[in-house]
Amino acid sequence: MWKMLERILTRLFGDELRAKNEVVVVNDKQPKKKLYDDPDLNILAEKYGELVAGKEITIELGAAAKMLGRKRVRLDAFAALTKKLKNDYGVELKIYSRRTKV
Repeated sequence: MWKMLERILTRLFGDELRAKNEVVVVNDKQPKKKLYDDPDLNILAEKYGELVAGKEITIELGAAAKMLGRKRVRLDAFAALTKKLKNDYGVELKIYSRRTKV
């Protein structure tokens, strides 16, 4: 099977593969990203880092709605997410609107 794969690659790339004769090492010890049970939490963790106790995230309302794919652009639309972050992870999510003075 390896011989067949080698022939296919040689046909595609010529003798470049043999000329280099290098060993490629794959680093599979890369840090694993923590996956959360909620897709919104995964998006926030990807953008702002791991959700750890004491972390504070401040986002403008329009940016939060766009980032999290919300159609309803109102502060109360994020109440459940804010509560979950605070209670389960100790993260304070502050979403502000340019219309209201906070």
